[in-house]
Amino acid sequence: MPRGQPRKFNSGTKLIALFREFCDNIIENDFARVPNQTNFCRWLADNYCECDRKTIYNALNKYFPTIKSEFEQIQSDVIAEGGMLGKYQSTMSIFALKNWCRWSDNPRAEDTSQQADDNFIAALENAAKKVWEDREDRSKQDVRGE
Repeated sequence: MPRGQPRKFNSGTKLIALFREFCDNIIENDFARVPNQTNFCRWLADNYCECDRKTIYNALNKYFPTIKSEFEQIQSDVIAEGGMLGKYQSTMSIFALKNWCRWSDNPRAEDTSQQADDNFIAALENAAKKVWEDREDRSKQDVRGE
């Protein structure tokens, strides 16, 4: 017999749809709320079902981790838009984007690690090619009796 409460959300898609609806509501109401998990829980209680932050955390990190980046992208879009329109205080918007949505001042850091990976792969391919060429050269020498 299963233990604990049944899941509030039967799929990650459902959670994302509800979060998108919540964020649309924020925009329609002139950014009167911040798109954080606490306000999302309050909105859910008014419009869908009672829910607490732990439920949202578990849904994003345990049950449907593949939707977490989409959740953060939607959240960051609303925060950035509200900040740019002057609806949210700019310093707090930056703080929220960095801490809630993993934004950084230097977006090239990710590019650098990708470039390092690409360089490493290219070096491995070149090394493998050289090994095969050396092996072929030795094989030809053995055939000729050199």
